[in-house]
Amino acid sequence: MAYRVYFANSVLDFIDEHVTSERVFERIEAYRELLESYPYLGAAYDPEYAAAQPPIPCRRLPIPDTPFTMYYAVDDEAQAVNVFYLDFSAANPRYRFRYLD
Repeated sequence: MAYRVYFANSVLDFIDEHVTSERVFERIEAYRELLESYPYLGAAYDPEYAAAQPPIPCRRLPIPDTPFTMYYAVDDEAQAVNVFYLDFSAANPRYRFRYLD
């Protein structure tokens, strides 16, 4: 059974502000659709340095051919994937998750 994939409002705002290419938007959408069937597609994210620690246990999924990485949590009980953060892959990790405060 397919999982439902939810983008946080902050992720939608980020997309509106930073995704200007239709090709990149379509690539993000394609990976959203992949997560419906393969919620564990991304690797577990647990960095060693404290500044980049996520607020919850999560997974990370770099979106190929784009400058972005998705961060998300899987809720098996609800069969949901909650994408709570999207950022530039090359962004400074010390400021990762900055707009979640």
